Amino acid sequence: MPISPTAARWVASLIFVACATTTAAEPPSDWYQRLQENRPLAALHGVRQMPAMDQVAAQLGVFVGDETGGCTLFGRSAFPDGAEYRDALDAITEAASGRRVVMLNESHFRTVHRAFLLRLIERLHAQGFDALAAETLNRKAPAQLQRGPVDVGIGFYTPDPVFAAALRRAQALGWDFVHYEAMNGNDRAAREAGQARNLADWLEHNPGRRLLVYAGGSHISKVAEDGWMAARFIADTGIEPLTIQQSATACPDSVEEWPMQSASAQVAWRDGAPVRGSGDADLMVLHPSAAVEAAKSVLGAQTAICIAPVEGETLLRAFASGDPALAIARDQMRVPKDARIASLWLSPGRYRIEREHPDGRQPLGHVVVPDDPVEACLSPVKG
Repeated sequence: MPISPTAARWVASLIFVACATTTAAEPPSDWYQRLQENRPLAALHGVRQMPAMDQVAAQLGVFVGDETGGCTLFGRSAFPDGAEYRDALDAITEAASGRRVVMLNESHFRTVHRAFLLRLIERLHAQGFDALAAETLNRKAPAQLQRGPVDVGIGFYTPDPVFAAALRRAQALGWDFVHYEAMNGNDRAAREAGQARNLADWLEHNPGRRLLVYAGGSHISKVAEDGWMAARFIADTGIEPLTIQQSATACPDSVEEWPMQSASAQVAWRDGAPVRGSGDADLMVLHPSAAVEAAKSVLGAQTAICIAPVEGETLLRAFASGDPALAIARDQMRVPKDARIASLWLSPGRYRIEREHPDGRQPLGHVVVPDDPVEACLSPVKG
C-alpha cells in the first residue's frame, strides 16, 4: 500500500511534534509502510532503530500492549492538595447535562484513556449525544466508518485495539464520525484555528445535535492567550464546551504515590466543587493502578491461547472471523520467545488467530471463546 501525499505530510508533522525539533522532519520511512500493512510489531521495531524517535516508539508500543515507553517518558503523577475523589463517569454524566459539546483529551501513550472514551461514549449516548470527532480520524474515516470496518487506513492512533473498540462501540450505537484535523505543516496556530473552525462548521450544519470531541493533550485548553483549539472554538462559536482532562495515570512503579485506589476512573473534588485541570479544564480525571489494570476489560475477558514456542519476539493477534486483512485486531499482545501460552482480552465469539513475526504475518487458525470462562488455554484450529 503506497503512502499518499496526505499521509506523508501527517506523519512528517507527527515526527516533528514528537521530536520537538525546529528543523524539518525526515519523510516517512519504512516503519510507517509496515503500519499501513497492519504489521504494528514490525513498525515498532523499525521506529526503535531510528534516532530521536522515543515518543513515536512509545505511541506505537501502546498498540502492542507495551506502555513502558510512555511511563518512562511521562510516568510521574501530580495530585491536587486536599482533594476527595468521586467516580468520574458519574460526575461527567451530571456535568454534561444541557451541554451541546463535550471535549475529552488523551495521552497518546496510555490505552486506559481510550477505554475511558468507550465508557464515556456509552454514557453520553444515553443523553442524546450521537457524533464523535476524534483528532486521529482522517478525511475518509467518517464515510468508511459508516459502512465499513475499523482498519489501519482511518487514523494513526486507531491501531490500538482499545481505541478501535471505542470506534466500534460508537458504530454499534449509530453515531456519526467527524474529521476535524487541520494539519498545516508545523504551524501550531494554524492547526488549532483550523480544528476549531472545522468543529464550528459541523455544528452549524447539524443544528440541535450533540458532539463528543476527542483530542490529544492540550488541544482542549480554554485559556485564550495560549491559543489552543478549545479556546478558539469558544471564540468562534460562543459555545462553552465541558472539557475533561485525563490527568494522572498510574504506572507500575507509582502505585505507592497514589492517594486513592479504585478500579474505576476518579475525579478530584474539593470544597464542594470539582478541581479544575490544566488549561482550565472543568474536570480532572485520574486513573489509579487498578483502573489501568482493568482497562482492557472493555474488550472482554482474559483468554489464554496455546501457541508453539518460537525463537524471538512475536505478536499474537485475534481478529473477528469476518474481519478483513487490514482491520484492527480485537486484541494483540507481544509474546516473548519460547512462550507456550499467551493471554488476550476477548469477548465470546469466533476469532481468527494470527502471529506477526518480524518478517510477516502467520495465520494460526481459529478459536471459539465460550460464554463462560475456561481455565485451559484455547488451541487455534486450522480450517
